[in-house]
Amino acid sequence: MCAQRLWPTVQALGRGLVSGRSEIIQQGVKAYNVQNFNSGHFNQGHPTSHDRFPLSQRIIHTSRGSFNKVVTRSVHSGTVLLVKEFTDTENEHAHAVLRSLPAYQSTTVAREEAPGSSFYQQHLFPIADNEWTRCSAEEVATRFIITSQECRYRPMDLEDRKHSRLCSALVSSLAQLDDNQLLKVLSALSLWPPTSATTTPNFVALWNALDQTCTERINRWDMTRMFLVADHWYALKLSRISMYNVRMTKLLGRKVSSMGPTQLVQYLFYANLSRKLEPFIIKKDIEKRITEVLPQISIEEIGVIAMGFFKTQTFLKNEKLVEAIVKKTQENLECVSDASLCAILKLLRKSIPVTQWKLLEDLLDTLMPQLPRLNNMVLLQVALLGNDLLVYHPQVIDIIASRFAMDMSSLRLKDIERITFALMLYNCVPPSRPDIFALVAEELRKPERMMEINHYPKCFVSCVVYLVTLGFFPQDLISAALQPSMLKLLSKGAKLTRFCSSSVCFLSLESVSRHYSDMGREVSELEWAMEIEGPPNYRGYRLNPDLREKLTKDYLGKLPVGPSKSLTHQERLLLEVKEKLAAMLGGHEFLTITHSLPHIQTPDLVFCTDSEGIPVVLPQEYHDLPPSALKRPLGRPGELRWNAVIVAGRNSFIRNTEELRGNVHMRRRQLSTLGYYVSVIPFMEYNKKNLRMKLSCLDRSLKDGSSLRTDGCMESAWVTLKAGAERQEEAAL
Repeated sequence: MCAQRLWPTVQALGRGLVSGRSEIIQQGVKAYNVQNFNSGHFNQGHPTSHDRFPLSQRIIHTSRGSFNKVVTRSVHSGTVLLVKEFTDTENEHAHAVLRSLPAYQSTTVAREEAPGSSFYQQHLFPIADNEWTRCSAEEVATRFIITSQECRYRPMDLEDRKHSRLCSALVSSLAQLDDNQLLKVLSALSLWPPTSATTTPNFVALWNALDQTCTERINRWDMTRMFLVADHWYALKLSRISMYNVRMTKLLGRKVSSMGPTQLVQYLFYANLSRKLEPFIIKKDIEKRITEVLPQISIEEIGVIAMGFFKTQTFLKNEKLVEAIVKKTQENLECVSDASLCAILKLLRKSIPVTQWKLLEDLLDTLMPQLPRLNNMVLLQVALLGNDLLVYHPQVIDIIASRFAMDMSSLRLKDIERITFALMLYNCVPPSRPDIFALVAEELRKPERMMEINHYPKCFVSCVVYLVTLGFFPQDLISAALQPSMLKLLSKGAKLTRFCSSSVCFLSLESVSRHYSDMGREVSELEWAMEIEGPPNYRGYRLNPDLREKLTKDYLGKLPVGPSKSLTHQERLLLEVKEKLAAMLGGHEFLTITHSLPHIQTPDLVFCTDSEGIPVVLPQEYHDLPPSALKRPLGRPGELRWNAVIVAGRNSFIRNTEELRGNVHMRRRQLSTLGYYVSVIPFMEYNKKNLRMKLSCLDRSLKDGSSLRTDGCMESAWVTLKAGAERQEEAAL
C-alpha cells in the first residue's frame, strides 16, 4: 500500500529533515566556571587525565527557552535574526506527506503555488496616499497580490513605510472580499520575507485582520474549505496562535465520528499544530474511528495521526487499536520513513499498556534488522521504546549504543542524556562499546557543548547523575554540576553564595524563604552519592549542609502510615514484609522502617544481629537519627552487624526478568558501601503466595544477603503469625 500511496521523494525528505543538524554556536562560551579553588584542590591545580573539564571560564546566562543560533540576517532590515537551531522538522515532514498524496491536493497548498496573475503581466502605477480610499476592495486586494508576487524575484520589507498605506487599505477592505479573494490574499501574505517578529506593525495588522475575517466566516464553509484555509495559516507559521485554527479544531472536533479517512488524518495534523485536542472530544470515539479507517490509510498517514496524538499529549486507550498499529508498523518497516516511524514509536511508548508488554518485545525483535538504516533520531526512540514498561532488549540496546558511541559528537545534548538514561535504567554496560560512558563524559567536556548545556542545564545534570548511578564518577563534571552557575540556572535565578573551607568549596542559601523545587531531585541525589561513594581525593564543589538538608527534606519520601486503603501497593507490600520479618526476628523491637538513604524515596527495613547472627534490639541512638539524616551503621566494626532489607516492588525489576533496574542496583551498592548487609525481597516471588511460601521467600532472601542465622526462624514465625490470624478471626466473630 505504501509503495502506491507514498512518493519515494517523501521518504528521502523525511529522513533528511529528521537527521539534519546544524553546528553549535561557538561565540566565546567555552566551559563552565569551576575555578576559584585553592591551588591544591586539583592536585596542585592540575586535573587528572580523566577529569579534564576546563577550569578557566564560566557559563553565560542567556535567555531560557529554545536553543537558538545566529543563522541569517533579515533581508529587509539588515539586523541579525535568531532562529531555532533544531527546527521543528516533524511538522514539515507531516505536511510533505499530505502534499504527496492525491487525496489531499485540494485541501493543502505548496509554498511555491502563486495566487492570481504574475506581476509581469500588469504594470504597477504608483498610487498616492489619498487615492487608496477611491480604490475598490478588489483593486486593493489585486494590488497586494501583485506586489506580493514581486517578492519572489525582488524581496521587499513588508514593514517599509511605502507599503503601510497598502496594508492599511487592505485591512479595511477584507470584509468586502469574497471567499476566493480572501484566500488569495492570505496566500499572498506568505510570499513576503519573514519579519523580525509576528508583532511588527504592518504584519500584525494584516494577519490579525485576516484571522478575524476567516474566523467570522468559518461557520458557512464546508470541511474542504476549512482545511484549505487552515493550511494557508500553516504556510504562514501562525497555526499555533491564530484564532482560526483554534475555532476550526473545536468546530470539527464534534464531527470526528463521521470524518472520512483523509479528513481524520488532516484534522489531527492541525490539532497537532495547536498542541490541543478539545476536552469535549470523546477520545474513545476518535480511537474507534481510527480503528475503522486504519486499513484504508498508509503507514505515513499513521505517522501523521501519531504525531497529532503525541503532540497533544493524548495517548491511546483502545488496546485493539494499539495492536493494529503495531502490526501495521511491523508490516511496513521496509518502506516507512524515519520521521513517521519516529512519531509512531513515540506514541506507542506511551500507549501500550502493561498487559500488552509482549507487543513491545515483538516490535523490538522486528525492528532489530532495520536498525542499520535508521537515523539517530529514530534509533533513540527505539532505545526508549521499552522504558516505560521496563521491557529490555539487550541486542537492540547494544547496537544502538555502539552507533551512538561512533556518532557522539553529532548528537544533541538531549539525545546523549536520553541514551544515557536508557543504559542507566537497564544497568547496561554495552558489550560492544563498554567505553560509551567515558565517551559521554568526554563529549560533555567539549567547549563547543557549553552553549547547549547553558540552555539545557537539567540535561547536563541528569547525564552526570546517570553516570554516577552506573558507578562512573567523573569528578570535574560532578563539580561542574554542583557549581554556583549551574545551580542558579536550575533554580531559575535563586541567589546562592559560595565559601571555601581548606579543602572543599560549599554553596549556601542566601534566602531561606525561596522554594528550591526547580533545582530538581538530581542535585540532592548527586550530593548524597558523593557523600557515600565519592572518590576520596575529590576536591570539587559540594552543597552546604543547610542547602543539602533543605533539598533532602523537599524530596524525602514518606513512611507508610494510615489505613490500608490509603496506601500504595508498594507501601502495603512493605508493611506486610515488615510484619513477617518481625515474626522471624522475634518481635517488632528488632527492626524499623526508615530511609537509610535519604535521597531514595522508598524506605528500607533495618535490623541488627550480633556476630553469631542472633537478632539484637536496635540501638536507641539509631531511632533518634533525624528522618533526613544518612543512616550509617552505628558502633564499632564487629560489635553489631547491620542489615538493610530492600522490598523490591513491581517497578524494581526489568520486565520478565530477575534483574534489578539501574537505580535499585545503585541503592544496593550504596547500602553495602555504608556497611550494611543487603537483602532484596523480589515481589514476583513473594506476592500472591500463601503464608508458608511467603516466609520461605523471606528465608531464602535473608540467607543470600543478611547476617541473620535463619535456622528455625521460618517455623517459629509461621506459628506466631498463624496464631495471630486465628485470634483475629475469633475476635471478628
